[in-house]
Amino acid sequence: MRFAKTFISRARPADVAYYQVEHYSFPSGHATTAMALFGLLAYFIYRHNRDKPYRKFIVWAAAILILLVGFSRIYLGVHFLSDVLAGFILGFLWALVGISLSEVMLHRRKRRQV
Repeated sequence: MRFAKTFISRARPADVAYYQVEHYSFPSGHATTAMALFGLLAYFIYRHNRDKPYRKFIVWAAAILILLVGFSRIYLGVHFLSDVLAGFILGFLWALVGISLSEVMLHRRKRRQV
């Protein structure tokens, strides 16, 4: 993440931040982490639970938490909207990597048992 921020070198919003941060702005590390972490947790809980209302609750709860983290970064003035959206996309890609690895491992385990 630090390499991407240094490579792009986008400054943070000026004179609106609640607190000052010395590192570059793009993409938002908090948004990336929130999307990857809550996305993977929601996937694992969703995958291993068969109760439909509970599944809906988990998906909605994860989505709300992810959006709240993104909103907080903009509200505190430490990121632009584009920084947060890029963080969400990057986090989504990391979540897809985790989900794909999990599915491959599960498929291999089932194949060995047969």
